Formats: sequence, structure tokens, C-alpha cells
Amino acid sequence: MYRILLVRLTADQIEKAKAANGRRRGITHALLCGPYGQIFGTETQCRKFFEAWRPENRIEVRPGHFKSMFPNLFGDGAEKKSDISDYKTTHNLVTRLIEAQQRCEKG
Repeated sequence: MYRILLVRLTADQIEKAKAANGRRRGITHALLCGPYGQIFGTETQCRKFFEAWRPENRIEVRPGHFKSMFPNLFGDGAEKKSDISDYKTTHNLVTRLIEAQQRCEKG
């Protein structure tokens, strides 16, 4: 399992992310999802996914039964600084996470 990270970018990281994703994007944060990919955007954009996907948050899948969105992918979530080597937003990250979760459930 991996840790999902919400990262406040440094000025240098913001420049690298804007160079990789487009200068007009309001990039201040990143959401790092282990080997599945990452999203670069504003704090609001990144935080909405972080809050929905982190394992501490549970959704009701049927009356009285709750589980996290990706229980087999993420062991915990944290907000912290992090080194980043790839500054490109992952295309279709949500689809990649859903497919990885489905593979885990099938065994």
C-alpha cells in the first residue's frame, strides 16, 4: 500500500510544475498517489481529491457498511513536503486508480 500525499509546493517546484503542465495553470499544490500518478493544481483542486481518496475517509457503500474509496491502494494520507521527480499531471489518474483497485479486489 502507498501513502497519498497532499504537498504544498515550493517556489522552485511550482516553476517546474508550470513548465511541465502549462504556464497559465494556477499551480500551488500536488497530490501524489504513489506509482499511480499525480495531480498538480490549486490547493482547492488537489484537496478535494485528497479528502475523497485518503483512507481515513469512508463512504457508505450500502446501509451501515462503510469503506474507503481505494482501500487496497492507500494505507494512509498525509500533508507534507516531498521531493518530486516528475512534474507532469497524470492523464486519466482516476481511471488508473479505479482499474488498480479492481485488479486488487479480483486478486
